[in-house]
Amino acid sequence: MEDNINYTFKKIYALHSDGIFRFCLVRVSNREQALDITQETFLRLWQTLLEETELKNNRAFLFTVAHHLIIDYYRKKKSLSLDKMLGDDNTSFDLPDEKGNVEFGAEGRFVLNKINSLSPTYREPVYLRFVEDLSPEEIGKILDISANAASVRINRGLEELRKNTGYNT
Repeated sequence: MEDNINYTFKKIYALHSDGIFRFCLVRVSNREQALDITQETFLRLWQTLLEETELKNNRAFLFTVAHHLIIDYYRKKKSLSLDKMLGDDNTSFDLPDEKGNVEFGAEGRFVLNKINSLSPTYREPVYLRFVEDLSPEEIGKILDISANAASVRINRGLEELRKNTGYNT
């Protein structure tokens, strides 16, 4: 049985670890913290597999766990002083593309910056849809909203993104 769990875990990890890491890195803008949250996400997957809990959608489960861990991270971070939070940390990271290349390109960074500038209601649904290629149903599960609400947020986020980039069609 444990061999089956090992195999399942390795398979899920190989498929989704890069996407979960990118999701965390974009949300927390700190490579070490993103690695920690990614590690904790997969630890929780391992614990769930050991409990023999049936997962209908591994990807949605992982993004949901990561989403909640990021929320917890920011709740803990709120206790830091305002001066520390406004510190001059202009560190930027190049994100690997689907082939593992770090040459993400200026366009990719531009779009990610514009997505990050969206209002909080639209930022995560747009990111999950167009960067992580999740369906509105999966996004709804992750954000604990209906698939219809996820679709509405994606569409409104795209409208806001078009206004922010000056690209109106």
